[in-house]
Amino acid sequence: MSLTPDAAAAPRGSRLAGRVAIVTGAAQGIGAAVVDLFLDEGARVVCVDHNPESLAARWGAADAAHCLSVTADVSDEDAVARSVAATVEVFGGVDVVVNVAGIAGPQTPAGDTPVEEWDRTQEVNLRGTFLMVKHCLPSLVARRGAVVNIASALALVGWPDESAYGPSKAGVVQFTKSVALDYAPHVRSNCVCPGAVRTPMITSVLEGTPDLERALAEYGSIHPLGGRLAEPHQIADAVLFLASDDASFVTGIALPVDGGFTAT
Repeated sequence: MSLTPDAAAAPRGSRLAGRVAIVTGAAQGIGAAVVDLFLDEGARVVCVDHNPESLAARWGAADAAHCLSVTADVSDEDAVARSVAATVEVFGGVDVVVNVAGIAGPQTPAGDTPVEEWDRTQEVNLRGTFLMVKHCLPSLVARRGAVVNIASALALVGWPDESAYGPSKAGVVQFTKSVALDYAPHVRSNCVCPGAVRTPMITSVLEGTPDLERALAEYGSIHPLGGRLAEPHQIADAVLFLASDDASFVTGIALPVDGGFTAT
């Protein structure tokens, strides 16, 4: 992994100084924004992503003292175990795990959803979150660490044609709460529930749309706060709060960062 030139030149903060974080889905979107912010706050970060080309493009010039890139499919337990083992070998342990990796899945009602696509959505979004937390827990417990999972506003409300994605993210919310109860007081476990964010995932959902910018604007209009899409760094700010000592008495929550969408 590597710092971007701007991030490398920026003064580091201290909210995560001395801590080691694993961030999945780190090559782009919310995951990359989380890595940037964590590095600025003094963490050493292991960037995990399934796409080696994207990972290399984003973090290939990494400062090895602070960054490590690992290619892994989070739905593959062996790959997850290897990524955690590499983190412990290089940096000594895990203080924070941030599960961002996810896929949009099919945009269809249940009757039109292929079983294989439904299964794959659960495998990446829910199983992947479970596996990474499971393999990090020994270190997290020993170091009194924190889990931050990325769920979705669609984990909290219904939405048409989301028979796979919404349930997978609702599962992430409940899994987050289970970890919070099972591992308190040693580990804090929380999740962030974003609204619509300007990331490659949302553009992939709209692939083939004649007027992409207009379609993105329509997605953004669901948010009462500004009527626009969120930016990845706005989600990363919430992740940093939950990962840091600023949230030392916060566990088991699903925090909407959705511009007021779920309030409607």
